[in-house]
Amino acid sequence: MSMKKEKTNKKEEEKIEHLEELKQVKNKTFFTALGHAIDGVIKAFKTERNLRIDYLIGVLVFIASLFFDFTKTEFACLCLTIGFVIFSEMINSTVEYIVDLITDRYDDRAKAAKDIAAGGVLISTGVALVVAYFLFADKLYNATTSILTSILSSKLHILATIIFTIILLAVILKGIFGKSENYSKSFPSARVALAFGITTFAYLITGSIFVGGITFLLSFMIIQLRIENTKAKPLYMIMSAAMGILVVLIIYQIVLMGPDIESFISNIFRR
Repeated sequence: MSMKKEKTNKKEEEKIEHLEELKQVKNKTFFTALGHAIDGVIKAFKTERNLRIDYLIGVLVFIASLFFDFTKTEFACLCLTIGFVIFSEMINSTVEYIVDLITDRYDDRAKAAKDIAAGGVLISTGVALVVAYFLFADKLYNATTSILTSILSSKLHILATIIFTIILLAVILKGIFGKSENYSKSFPSARVALAFGITTFAYLITGSIFVGGITFLLSFMIIQLRIENTKAKPLYMIMSAAMGILVVLIIYQIVLMGPDIESFISNIFRR
């Protein structure tokens, strides 16, 4: 009887220890969960070549969308399609990690799991190609001078493109320069880049020193909080701010070049 009691007590102690370990791993706050999620995104980008290609294509498509008169619905479809492809690629990588963790031997079920996950990526890519065809084909064929004019008047579209470009660029650079497992603290800071990018955009659109000054102070407060809370390097924060400003200036310059590109397209079609 004493032996049974000892075994029971050991099992209970092991359960308690296991529960304590789970409590330490479990996210205690929303920001902790957000940090782990960001680490997962960067880890996937760092280790998966296909995912890096997806991100690069996503950035190029967002930049290209500036030259087309997309409605809100069409732009939403574009964002959802790119996100769907990236999400399916991450799920595929997750399945591969889990299968490799469970078994290191060949098994038909393991192969089936990996093949099915890869099939999901194939389907999402096919859907993306179909959506891209319906979004871009007619607009490419009917390219006229009104395309760039509509872009110039669509400030919301420009802002959305700036935001998505900065986020995707931050993920790419974190994957390249991140040296530790905690990628959320590596260069660049997406929050700082977004803050200063939106600050620059607000000043360019309004031309108001007051608006620019207020948004700059708020952005500077974000830098200060990042340095105090995460012990981030001030140089990284400055470089992140410069990246956000540079992205806005480049995209805004593309928009300002509208009349020149417009005449260039017209000359091509006249020939």
